[in-house]
Amino acid sequence: MKEKIMRKSILFFLGTLLFLSATPAFAGNIKVLEKVIKAWAEESAVPTYKHVFADLNDDGIDDAVVLITDNQYCGSGGCTFVIFQGVAGGFKLVSSSTITIEPILLLPEKKKGWHTLSVFVAGGGAKAGQVIMRFNGKKYPGNPSTQPKANDDDLKGAKTLISKGN
Repeated sequence: MKEKIMRKSILFFLGTLLFLSATPAFAGNIKVLEKVIKAWAEESAVPTYKHVFADLNDDGIDDAVVLITDNQYCGSGGCTFVIFQGVAGGFKLVSSSTITIEPILLLPEKKKGWHTLSVFVAGGGAKAGQVIMRFNGKKYPGNPSTQPKANDDDLKGAKTLISKGN
């Protein structure tokens, strides 16, 4: 009798664990993402943006890569780029960067547990080209124009996250 109850308890626990791991925290939910973007922007309406969901830290939960394309978040050098980590119940801010232009690429390299990204910079005095955005343990760089230029080896195996067309 005790064995049967114990077995049922274990199966219930494992089933609950499987369900929770298969439904990662609302990550991938546009409405939840828009709520977070709106709060981040401190605006009454969600600014225009492009986004993609990708697991940047290989924790099994999609993170949100967001390029805010609203005019007030863009200038001659590009637009604001924001990373939100997928967490239980939604997303939390990881970092924001200025002067970013598509394409935004996901690189195979990882630093401090997060994939390295590459963004395009141009205008505003920056020499045009892809740059490397490495995670420092807390965030990605705030100003892409100060980051090292990407070379062909850096970009091998890169996956396009956001491009001009999407």
